[in-house]
Amino acid sequence: MHPMSRTTDYLPRPLVTIDTELLHRSCQQISPMYLDYAARPIQDGFSWSSSLAGCAFDQLYLVVFRSVRRPSADLDLLREHDDRAYVEALKSGGLLCYFKGDANERGECVSFCLWQSRGQAIEAAGAASHRSAADISERIYESYVLERYWLKKVLTAAREERLIFEPIQPV
Repeated sequence: MHPMSRTTDYLPRPLVTIDTELLHRSCQQISPMYLDYAARPIQDGFSWSSSLAGCAFDQLYLVVFRSVRRPSADLDLLREHDDRAYVEALKSGGLLCYFKGDANERGECVSFCLWQSRGQAIEAAGAASHRSAADISERIYESYVLERYWLKKVLTAAREERLIFEPIQPV
């Protein structure tokens, strides 16, 4: 089990007051740590701990989009739909970070959205531009999978902050 995923030996955390502006700025610092980040588990490929150090939160909602693009994918069409969905997601509120990954030589790509809450993510996913972007998926991707996580910040018995990526099973 990955050390950032262990859920034992943690202390209860008092209710936290969230500085949304600080959290948003910190989330903008999350970046790949390796060139092959698309092939790694989401918790291993990015600068989560260093970027979110000092930010107060109990849990955030993370949606990871892993895909393999078709060699014939219309990247202009993808960009157009993706940009519109992003703008609409910003309007819905709660989007802390959107990382748009680059496809590697095999067409593999990882992108993710980090949200303040699951409800905000669900609301954005129901918007017209997001549905439109989803409608072009078969033309753009050979395959794709969505991963969903609760990203939790906990205190260890040694009073160290630890990030936990708790997978959420599809309904």
